[in-house]
Amino acid sequence: MKFLKVLINSLISGIFFCCLLSLLISDLNINLRFDLVFFFQLVLFLFITYGLFFSFLSFILFFIIQFFSGRKFKILIISPSFLSISSSLIIFLFILIFKANQSYFLSFFDLEIQKILNTQSTILLVIAILGLITFYSSNRYKKNVLFYWIYFPLLLASIIYVVNQRYLYPVHLKPVKVASIQAKKIDKKITIIGLEGLSFDFLIPLIDDGKLPNFSWIMENGSWGKLENFSPNEPLILNNSFNTGKLPAKHRQISLYKYHILNASKTIEITPRFILFWQLTRTDLLRIAPNNIPASTKDIWKILEGNKIPFIKRDWPYGLQITKPSQKADKLFDLYFKELKYEPSDIFNIVKQAFYRDFEYKEKVSQEKSATQPQLIYFLLSGLNTVETYFYKYNYPDLFGNIDQEDIIKYSSIIEKYYQFYDQIIGKYLASLKEDDVLVIYSPHGIEALPLWKRIVEWILGHTEVSAYHEHAPEGVILFYGKEIVRGKNIEGMNLIDIAPTLLNYLGLPVGKDMDGIVNSSIFVEEFRMENPVLYISSYEEITIKSPE
Repeated sequence: MKFLKVLINSLISGIFFCCLLSLLISDLNINLRFDLVFFFQLVLFLFITYGLFFSFLSFILFFIIQFFSGRKFKILIISPSFLSISSSLIIFLFILIFKANQSYFLSFFDLEIQKILNTQSTILLVIAILGLITFYSSNRYKKNVLFYWIYFPLLLASIIYVVNQRYLYPVHLKPVKVASIQAKKIDKKITIIGLEGLSFDFLIPLIDDGKLPNFSWIMENGSWGKLENFSPNEPLILNNSFNTGKLPAKHRQISLYKYHILNASKTIEITPRFILFWQLTRTDLLRIAPNNIPASTKDIWKILEGNKIPFIKRDWPYGLQITKPSQKADKLFDLYFKELKYEPSDIFNIVKQAFYRDFEYKEKVSQEKSATQPQLIYFLLSGLNTVETYFYKYNYPDLFGNIDQEDIIKYSSIIEKYYQFYDQIIGKYLASLKEDDVLVIYSPHGIEALPLWKRIVEWILGHTEVSAYHEHAPEGVILFYGKEIVRGKNIEGMNLIDIAPTLLNYLGLPVGKDMDGIVNSSIFVEEFRMENPVLYISSYEEITIKSPE
């Protein structure tokens, strides 16, 4: 009978934990209109996985604690003491998960939502502490049930209040056009080259060794610095923030995928981190599908279109599949990696595919440039980030323990060679730059070593060669070069979302006050700043750009 009593109380604890996880999922999915029916559908789904696991854990812990205490615990079918202590411990665990997710997804939440989240966590913390006090007081005062009659109604009221806070999320409404501005003729030209994974950790030592002459030239004759960004450090999110000058809380493009939960009435876009939730996609419990949400904000490219400014934009998603590399690409690859020309390993094939894709991608842009003569060119290359992900450990073997010395000798120059490949690309654009042109080179993030716990997870998942990542938003790189750019300036505190408003200012176009990024005018020479003050409008979403008659 005792077995059954412990099981019933453990199952109640598991259901309670699932209610809290359902709240977390609802909080993270900012595009989801809160629905109580869907909330309980989530609870049911979570109970099948996390609830049963947590119930089993609670059940086992009860008997372990009883064994080591040396006495038998009495327990009721619905045990106030069991549930008060378990609810408190569950809430403490949940707050750790909650705060870790809140920190990681902070860019999703505006100040109003942050206030709601802080209210939720504060109330939960207070009720968890109260649960411990109730358990202690009841046992101290001869198991007085009065304390439980006070605590459990407070617990229920607190949970209802905390869940109800999700209804207070601001509704994201489509702006109404209330004004118009005249399109402006622009004569200036800009070339933007995105090099994903570019990092000063590699860049500075290679420049000091004289191996990157073109990067060195730009740093001596232009403005440069670390580029700050945010998490989640996913391509879709970073790309939209770069294009709009806004954080995800405003542009709302937060996931490439949507997730179907059994037969639930709605889908979610964001899965919580730190509890292996995403791994449920390996089963039929959580099904994944492409997420096609139309843009709700006007990015810099729509602004350029409105002003009749011709441009080339070739960025993520790349959409370029290389079935067979060109002879030119093969020849250049052999030039950079001639020592490894006949290397048969699968890991080196990753370098080949990344190199061929980058080469063909930049060649395609070059051909379009010659054909259309645009005023603004933007392309993004991702090969370096891929190469660093797999070969980082060969440049920093001390961080990874036992690595074969032969592999270190063989592979330690690969990242260096890839930087030299990019340096050559930069050199060609520098050579073709006209007097009034500006060249912008940036990386949306850097790269850092995979920590031990993450390496273990990747090993379990079968990704044994991965040694670096950028999940926690390591700083990227930003470089500006041109006649109007200050020479030899180290830029401080520039963020990814500052690039769009800064470029709008350079082009003489107004900046939206609703942009999260700011104009970094310190990169421009004083004469330019005096002649081109920053112009503002309330929001590009609220205006129409009228073409000249």
